[in-house]
Amino acid sequence: MSENSTKEKQRPAEPMDPSTGRVIPAERQRCIERVLTYAKLRDQAAVNLDQAAGGAGPEKPSEGAAERARMQADVARDIAQFLGEA
Repeated sequence: MSENSTKEKQRPAEPMDPSTGRVIPAERQRCIERVLTYAKLRDQAAVNLDQAAGGAGPEKPSEGAAERARMQADVARDIAQFLGEA
């Protein structure tokens, strides 16, 4: 096979619209804020699950549910940090 058949065809870069330079950072910040809000909600869910696990009611959460919520919050914070570095 020739090398040309395995390479992707590249188009010349198009000039960026000046408004795009302002929109991208604003959109990135909006995404960071949403991800951090999600992390806060997962942290609160973990606290609520811990409290429910200590109760005597029939609606006990599954084992490890609070830990999974904490892990999801940690991942969300990692994503927000990554987005902030770009």
